[in-house]
Amino acid sequence: MRHLIYIIIGIAAPLLFASCGPQAEAEELVEQFMEQNLREGLEPSSLHFTDIDSTHAMTDSAIVSLRQLAKQGTRYQGAIKYAPDEPFKKLIVTRVRYELDNQECSDTYYLDMNLTRVVAFKEN
Repeated sequence: MRHLIYIIIGIAAPLLFASCGPQAEAEELVEQFMEQNLREGLEPSSLHFTDIDSTHAMTDSAIVSLRQLAKQGTRYQGAIKYAPDEPFKKLIVTRVRYELDNQECSDTYYLDMNLTRVVAFKEN
């Protein structure tokens, strides 16, 4: 029985540490994007992220639509720089909740699989 516990810990510990890397990268990417693209004077606080996940459900036309909607949003600048337009078969998705001027806000972010670029986002 004791050996079983050590085996479980031996398997679980590396998985736990390995999963922290991509999550932290996604959070850092989103925070940088927000810092660069929120309207001047807006500073988010109390950021809380959901666990990252992947999706195949985003089509090219959905990405274009989200980018157009973002231009009409109230929190972000209109001239946002995204990842280059290229076909994305699979994306990483995460949601961030935060406070902005004492108001709770949330956005959903779609990131490339390398966690290097924001492909699209939507204000919730």
